[in-house]
Amino acid sequence: METGRLKALVLLVLCGFSLINCQKKKMEEKYSWLGSISAPQEYPMEIYKGAIVANDFTYGFDAIWGTQNTGWGNDGGTMSVDTEKMDLPHHLEFTWYSLVEKKFYTGKWELDHKKIKSLFDEGFVDQDTRKRTTYSSFVVGLAPKGKVVLWAKGPGNQKEVGAFQAHDTLIVQEKAYSNARYMLKEGFADRMLNDPEYKTFKPEIREKIKTEGYPAPDIYETYREKYSWKPVVVLPEGGVWIDFGFTNYNGEQENLFAKSLQDNTYKNRAIPKFCGFYWRDKNKNRYAVWIDAFDEQEIFGLFQKLGNDEDIDFTIKVNEDNTKVFLSLVTEKEELSITKAKIRLSHKIE
Repeated sequence: METGRLKALVLLVLCGFSLINCQKKKMEEKYSWLGSISAPQEYPMEIYKGAIVANDFTYGFDAIWGTQNTGWGNDGGTMSVDTEKMDLPHHLEFTWYSLVEKKFYTGKWELDHKKIKSLFDEGFVDQDTRKRTTYSSFVVGLAPKGKVVLWAKGPGNQKEVGAFQAHDTLIVQEKAYSNARYMLKEGFADRMLNDPEYKTFKPEIREKIKTEGYPAPDIYETYREKYSWKPVVVLPEGGVWIDFGFTNYNGEQENLFAKSLQDNTYKNRAIPKFCGFYWRDKNKNRYAVWIDAFDEQEIFGLFQKLGNDEDIDFTIKVNEDNTKVFLSLVTEKEELSITKAKIRLSHKIE
């Protein structure tokens, strides 16, 4: 009887040590990440201050970031930090000036820490190295009307981890910190928007604004609408599909290759904005196809017509000599042609 109790006591102690070690290991788990900013090309944003906050680390933003409008979902660069490993963030706060709206926005939000940890722990295989890796930065998206989106970004992959709503606020020059007072000077927004000397807009974006006006401020929420679709590539006889990379209007990005291409299946995804792929013909010659841009009105109209109750094949058919591509959306019930996309086809790649 005493021997049984002793064994039970030893087992209890061992379990206790094991539990402590597991908890310690869990507490010590760290990740490497930085931060960046994204804003639409047509809606430049001036950074006032912000922070991505973890228990042991804060990645800060201030006026040194200046004007940001690299394009929705595209990062605006990163700034290095001394810390190499840190906890994952649980909090986001941001204040910025929307030049087109001439408004300051601000907000503080709790992040879905479990969702972020799950994404970082799962990671993905890097197509270039063929090794498993994970996300390495967070991109803070700032849109009109105080819309905020946070993405996790890694090589060839970008996932939305949260969407938030800021509220407008008033900041006066006298109370602004010294390095940010420039954005409160009279006429600052007009100069940045209208004076070509500042090069706030690329020439083609300035021309687009001139002819079409600014995009509807709510469009960045529309971009987040998802449909059940997968890419389907139809090649000439003997052709082999190698990979498929794409970026969606909501800023998310995926790379399919090897096992992920074999496992290619329907997922709830936003509408594709860009995509490209490589393939080999029956003689092992390699080719590439890139769909650089869609007509936004057309592609959204087609997806919306099919709705999100059916699975959709986003189909790309290559003709026999790789000189022409046909695009369509296909369901069990119908096929809709995509006719206004900008497409590039490669010659044989040596």
